Amino acid sequence: MKTLFRGLAAALLACALTACPETTVNEDFGLKPAVLKDADWNGSWTPVDEGDDDAVQFAVTNAAQGLLVLTEPGKKDAKPIEFRIRRASAESKIKLCFAVAQESDAKKPGGASLFLMRTAENGVLYTWGINHDAVAAALKSGQLKGTVKPDKDGAHSHLDSTPANYEKLLEPQFWNWSEPTCLKRAKQ
Repeated sequence: MKTLFRGLAAALLACALTACPETTVNEDFGLKPAVLKDADWNGSWTPVDEGDDDAVQFAVTNAAQGLLVLTEPGKKDAKPIEFRIRRASAESKIKLCFAVAQESDAKKPGGASLFLMRTAENGVLYTWGINHDAVAAALKSGQLKGTVKPDKDGAHSHLDSTPANYEKLLEPQFWNWSEPTCLKRAKQ
């Protein structure tokens, strides 16, 4: 199975071009930007269950604002994806952040995808995809703030940028924990 992270670029494009269940957020989703260290992020990263030809490249573009860009070297049709890494919790011991992802040339309000990420540490990075069905159900029941637009292909959910949502989204039912993506940093 291809990794979730490798499939991120394809998923973003597919959701933009087709009607599929999705969860979107605004670019400011999360408590505040996570301050990034160039040395922890810049370089080539490889999924642990894939070959080196599936490597992606990260480059920090604004460390103080938690901005980085992902590119896929060797894939001429792949578009860069901008990530806004934002704190999910005010608790400093919690190393989970929201990764708000948007294709660089497709910036539109409210059109960013959301991932959960454990910040890069010791050359290892973990990410998890969101459980769209759980989010839609929580929005309908009022547990989360935002909107749900029903569609024949599944719910299209949009989460409001509010601290109540950030705390609630740290609950396990909202993430695909059994399908993490693990990337290891290539030796420099």
